[in-house]
Amino acid sequence: MILSALGIYWPVIFWLTHIPMPELARQSGMSDKMMHVLAYFVLTFLVWFAVNPYEKVRWNKPKVWILLAVIAGYAVLDEYLQIHIGRSADVLDFVSDLFGLVIGLGVLSIFSFWPALLAYSAGFIFLVSVLSNLPGLYPEYHLSGFFHYTAYAAFAVIWTQMIERYRRFQFSQSPGLWLSLSVPFLLLFIVKGTALLFGRAVGWIDAAAALIGIVSAVLIHYGILRFRRKLRCR
Repeated sequence: MILSALGIYWPVIFWLTHIPMPELARQSGMSDKMMHVLAYFVLTFLVWFAVNPYEKVRWNKPKVWILLAVIAGYAVLDEYLQIHIGRSADVLDFVSDLFGLVIGLGVLSIFSFWPALLAYSAGFIFLVSVLSNLPGLYPEYHLSGFFHYTAYAAFAVIWTQMIERYRRFQFSQSPGLWLSLSVPFLLLFIVKGTALLFGRAVGWIDAAAALIGIVSAVLIHYGILRFRRKLRCR
């Protein structure tokens, strides 16, 4: 799964940096430097777990420094190639790339795969919802609602997977079920509360879509677990 995601993500960000800046990026409300930080933050996550599945970053290992050198070298090459397509090589873009790389490795040195994936997904939802104009660019309910449904459903799935592996709660018991709902609900509350502080509209239809996404993802996961247990008992 990680290899497939990396095989799609890396060519896409290379393509995006070698075409004129898309109008969507200009209207997103996020600075070019922030986009570079986020792009390399995610790239670092995917490359690390593609090479070292489920391992934390350990700075005393040579492979960490090799990975850092490879991604930093790619960032240099990426900026250099932009000169030949009518875009400019920007030192600050390169610094932003390195910043995203170092932050990514820092997170991965603290968290293993599932906690890191949870943190990455929560950060993505927060940034898109609060620090960008992307939801507002498409005010149609079916598009904005689709983002909220899928993003929060994915977060809920990641959280339930992490509980299952690290906490060993039994989802057939109500405390485990409520715990699986609590953190996604908390994220939604934090995101919408922060959006209000930033003067952004909450969007109650979007919030409802997020709630439906959370509940449906958790209940589907709960149903699959119960079905598996029934099969084992036969």
